[in-house]
Amino acid sequence: MDIFESLKKSLSTANQIVMTIIASWLLASTLMNWIYRDTPSYFSVNHAGLEGLLPLVLSWIAFTGLFLMIINRASKTAYGNDLAGRLLFLSWIAFSASVMLRMKFTMPAATLLILNLTSLILARDIFFSAWKARWLPDILLSISGLGMVSFNLYAIPWLDLRSKLFAVSDAEAIVPFLLVYIVLIIALFMVFNSKSASFDNDRAAFAVAIIAMLIQIFLSGRILYARYETLSTPTYDFNLFAQMFHSMAEKLQPLTTLERNMTLSHFRIHLSPVYYLMLPFFMIIRTPATLNVLQAVIVGSGMIPMILIARHFRLAAKVQITFSMIYLFSAALITSGFYDLHENCFLVPFLLWLILSIEKKSDPGMIIFTLLTLSVKEDAALYIWALSAFIILDRKMLKQGLAMFFASGAYFIGAIRYLNNFGEGAMTGRFEGLIAIPKWSLLAVPYAVLRNPGFILSKVLAEEKLGYIIQMMSPLAFMPLLSRKLTRLILLVPFILMNLMVDYRYQYDMRFQYNYGSYVLLLYMALLFIKDHADSTGASEESSGRTFPIHKRAISILVAIAVSSGILISSLHLGYYEHYPRMLEANSDTLTSMKQAMDKIPDESSVLATCYLTGYLSDRDTLYDLDYNLVDGSYFRADYIVIDLRPAYMGDHEALVPKFISDGYELVTMNEDEILIMKLPGAP
Repeated sequence: MDIFESLKKSLSTANQIVMTIIASWLLASTLMNWIYRDTPSYFSVNHAGLEGLLPLVLSWIAFTGLFLMIINRASKTAYGNDLAGRLLFLSWIAFSASVMLRMKFTMPAATLLILNLTSLILARDIFFSAWKARWLPDILLSISGLGMVSFNLYAIPWLDLRSKLFAVSDAEAIVPFLLVYIVLIIALFMVFNSKSASFDNDRAAFAVAIIAMLIQIFLSGRILYARYETLSTPTYDFNLFAQMFHSMAEKLQPLTTLERNMTLSHFRIHLSPVYYLMLPFFMIIRTPATLNVLQAVIVGSGMIPMILIARHFRLAAKVQITFSMIYLFSAALITSGFYDLHENCFLVPFLLWLILSIEKKSDPGMIIFTLLTLSVKEDAALYIWALSAFIILDRKMLKQGLAMFFASGAYFIGAIRYLNNFGEGAMTGRFEGLIAIPKWSLLAVPYAVLRNPGFILSKVLAEEKLGYIIQMMSPLAFMPLLSRKLTRLILLVPFILMNLMVDYRYQYDMRFQYNYGSYVLLLYMALLFIKDHADSTGASEESSGRTFPIHKRAISILVAIAVSSGILISSLHLGYYEHYPRMLEANSDTLTSMKQAMDKIPDESSVLATCYLTGYLSDRDTLYDLDYNLVDGSYFRADYIVIDLRPAYMGDHEALVPKFISDGYELVTMNEDEILIMKLPGAP
């Protein structure tokens, strides 16, 4: 017998064992929470070291043995196959109870509420299942779980929560917002339940998806174009890439002087060969604006594999159209590019094409898009790991899953070794707050999760991250969290690890590039949820052979909530950035004058410029940012110095002019409230 076939038959038992190990780990952690209940700093990285590890391990082993014994005895009954899952749910409820009671005075009330609502959902599932089975141990477990959750909910400081959520000063803004939200949900619910057959075919649904893709590209592309044309893109993180593409176009090397104040390959900072896929388009339209607009095109193109996944799931045409609307108004896809160009944008189409290849079991597709995803960045391996674990446990695709896992692991290790030995070192500083054992580096992060899950939970559900979680999840109506299949939750790991566990605030900010990969996996989870519960073929439940535990109208409400949330959240972000297109029109004379002044600087000349002008001057080999280059009065004596005099961009740079003049520079151009240019005598 094929070894993989043998392993597939063992997966069902393996899943039970894994659930048992996790349940015993949670219960052992619960015990540790109580043992250290009087230690003020227990829920901190201080208790994620090696000290005190032995009691946790011993109790973990003891609970594992106890649970396995219980499951073994229960296997002789009709309910034994589900017992591991029930024990896991109960262990989570016990663990959350210990965290809540231990941290109710230090953890935000809103965080405690989310924690206990999650527990209530789990307890509800156990209770309904037990009541249906009428098995006494199950009923006792469910009653115990409900009792713990009820007590925890009672102990939440509700007054503190109410004062934060319903502040009087915010009432005037909140009430109209809620009214619009409710009206949108009702209107969309009626549309989704209409009997119209105008778009009730796959061809029409695909046409709607293409139109939605073009609209999204236009909405974000015009803002990104205007950001560059209004000279509003900063050195970090756009103008340095503009210079890098100039070098790639001239020498095929990703060199830049802006990134680290010296001539340096960007691949010594991040290993991202995927940038070469953008180079042909840059060569055709040789302006940095091409790069920003191209980013919108790349993200929008993910609509095509997304709709093909929906068609592969045999979702009804209306559902496909709905997901086109969800994709169109997903703030995470629109706003993640508003801090300009990053390689992360490629994660959207590559991961969606990889998911489509997985669903179709296309080995060539999985190979190609696994390699393309890995080419985006060294940490892209995280998304491949999550997908490989998912297809191993959920789809029983052992060969493909293991191949993806080991290929991405080998690439990640090789990339990190390359950056550490030949580059500027891997960027591990963002995870410093999770590393209790410095010599372990990033390996200390998963250890911290196992050692002190209460500490990790406090990081994930920190008050400042709740708004971010809502903005990521509400355009999907929180469907990724509603699945009762535990294997689906593996796809949450990148969202938790990349966006929620860290203290680096940009990684849980909708305006930055760290949302792309995580959101694609959340979108996939929403598609899987709808596939499980919606009538995708239009046939009756009896004829299709499927079961639909959630009513069709409930699905309509969920998708109405998703689209409504997406419209409101993305509109708020788009409205904020709309001032760039308006600025481009209103300040056209000023911008034209500034650009004409900079056009007089010869391409072969070296330039020292302020932050927002380095992009327009990026088509040269030697270019430095004045703010980063000027240290203790010393600076690179470039042929030209260019200073932005626009009031909103000027800073205190004008005060440096006397110093530069005393150093021998002479004034070439001085346009008030626009630009100042100086040059060294003898410079070209």
